Amino acid sequence: MFLNMCNSLKISGIITTNYDLLVEYALGTSGFNYGTHSQGLQGRGKYSVAKWNRGGVTLSGHIPLTKLHGSINRDLTGYYSEGRRGITGKALIVAPVPEKQPPLELQAEWDLAFKILQGSSKLIVFGFAFNPYDKAALNLLRDGGKNRSSVLLINLTSKVDIAKNLWPKANITTCLPPQDEFDRIEEWLCS
Repeated sequence: MFLNMCNSLKISGIITTNYDLLVEYALGTSGFNYGTHSQGLQGRGKYSVAKWNRGGVTLSGHIPLTKLHGSINRDLTGYYSEGRRGITGKALIVAPVPEKQPPLELQAEWDLAFKILQGSSKLIVFGFAFNPYDKAALNLLRDGGKNRSSVLLINLTSKVDIAKNLWPKANITTCLPPQDEFDRIEEWLCS
């Protein structure tokens, strides 16, 4: 429901550090793209087990989605219509280790994230832990969001002190995940 609401708003984009395909499945091929509108994915279509459907998938959505730490549907050659790269161990992902840095193969994703951050005055941070070992992501959030006016932290335990250090000029608001405070999130979005 939350992602569907985002799809109806004019948002600058979605930045995630997750490898999974939750956002993709929630928005569908008409709800997002990986930085290029009408981008084609490698692999078979929606009903990939059907012999008659061997065509590719085109992302026709207008919301740019970038995955800073890679994805289970991405390898060195590009994005796929399913997460098999994760099953085969060939996915392009950055494991959660101290002092991790993005590989050059993910530079386009980081550039898109910076562009998304710079193009927005408000920011929703949903379920992000602000882990101190992820300095590269924290620096990106700080540097891309220098003109941030308002930040909504949605988490069970929001780290307001870290958010205030990243965005000292922003008004920081906190709330619990949507099932608990959906009205409050909607109020913030409309403010």
